[in-house]
Amino acid sequence: MKFYYEGIELVTRQAVQGELEAVSEQEVVRLLSEQRIEALMVRPSEQKRTRGRRVTSNDLVLPLQELATLTAQGVTLIDALQALSDNEEHPNLARGFAKICTEIEGGKSFAEAIVGSSLPFPAYVPHLVEAGEVGGLLTEALSKASHQMNYDQSVREDMRGALTYPLVLIAAGIVAMLIIFFAVVPKFTHLLDAERQLPALAQLVLNAGRFANEAPWMLVGGAIVMVSMIVIVFSNAAVRHTLLNVAIELPVIGAWLAEQDAARWASLCSAMLYAKVSLLTALTLASESCDYDRRRHRARLMIKDVEEGDSFSEALRRARLVPATSLNLVSVGDKTGQLAEMLGAVSELHDVACKRRMKQVLTLLEPLAILLIGIVIGVMIMGIVQAITASTDIAI
Repeated sequence: MKFYYEGIELVTRQAVQGELEAVSEQEVVRLLSEQRIEALMVRPSEQKRTRGRRVTSNDLVLPLQELATLTAQGVTLIDALQALSDNEEHPNLARGFAKICTEIEGGKSFAEAIVGSSLPFPAYVPHLVEAGEVGGLLTEALSKASHQMNYDQSVREDMRGALTYPLVLIAAGIVAMLIIFFAVVPKFTHLLDAERQLPALAQLVLNAGRFANEAPWMLVGGAIVMVSMIVIVFSNAAVRHTLLNVAIELPVIGAWLAEQDAARWASLCSAMLYAKVSLLTALTLASESCDYDRRRHRARLMIKDVEEGDSFSEALRRARLVPATSLNLVSVGDKTGQLAEMLGAVSELHDVACKRRMKQVLTLLEPLAILLIGIVIGVMIMGIVQAITASTDIAI
């Protein structure tokens, strides 16, 4: 960022002023001192704040990996952060890393600077970084944080991908119904004015088609209002949380969501333990990563069991956070001191199982969506056919 300064040139004793690009006021003073200028006043330049898109957790995966790579090559943390703060394509991301750099130069640790920044890092990242700073394994901690965030991102993308095709099918069905309403049904609405009494289904379909053609803007307005209400409701975190808790109790879908949550829990525990984070802290953060009340409650009970002296594997068996088939791996890791490695293996196993479950869900959702669309369109076609046959005395 740019700073405005006023000072005295030590050689000529003349007053000078200007702007310098730097990450902090301290760096400006240092740069001026190198130019033999005594700084009298330094402040951020009053410039128009460049607007940019909002920073998401997905935007932070690559910068963390870049930090890990740069520090592994011997680049100092400050220099690496300065390099990340020079990002013209994403101004808000650049400002966030510039703020982290400034706070570190002000005496804070990297973990504290992350907590105080405006960047949406997950709660486990500062703990991983703190453990890496204390143990001298900052590069490994940053790499683990990046890997875990990348895994979380892939889980969200898998869920969105699983729902995309059924939603596209439903949208296509709605378009087909609208075409029938606006292009086909109007050709038969004159039958409503005939003397013959039409069947109830035929009257319903033809009246709906007449209304859609006589008041299309009302229909469009109602659709916009309905879509807006759905968006507002689903953008509410409490509503999404309630729906997830209902979904995990459903057959087939519930098993998929449980596998997904178990893989994420094991992956986060493994990453935290690899970075030498304390066991209780790792379990606490992993419990907060659970999206479902029932599983989060079990994870918290597991923490209490560990605090009371139970082994990790025994507490996990009681909590039932992973299937019984994975408990043997965890038990071996607990006894041999390779718990982090075994939890990583458990995460990979459940990730594979999760993808298999997802295919089962898709196998169920796709025909259900097609069946639903087929029933609605079939009812509309049947109403038109009944109107035609009723007006021509053809029996069906």
